Amino acid sequence: MPGSLTDLDPPPAPERRWPFYVLWVVGGVAVAAVLFTHLPVSLSRGPAVTEPPAATALPVLPVRPAFRVAPLPAVPARP
Repeated sequence: MPGSLTDLDPPPAPERRWPFYVLWVVGGVAVAAVLFTHLPVSLSRGPAVTEPPAATALPVLPVRPAFRVAPLPAVPARP
């Protein structure tokens, strides 16, 4: 036999690396999305509006509760 057994092996196939890169990009996008949603309001929504609200035509009346709940005594009253 003129050659060794390694000559009978097929040539090495190129490695498939694209699944790794796809998963790496998807994971990076997921982490970026989580971090972006947890930004403070001042950074994610722009500057805060400091103008006072416009005056309304109707006066604002104080709101009273419709009913009042009386507290229960801790010890019932004796007859």
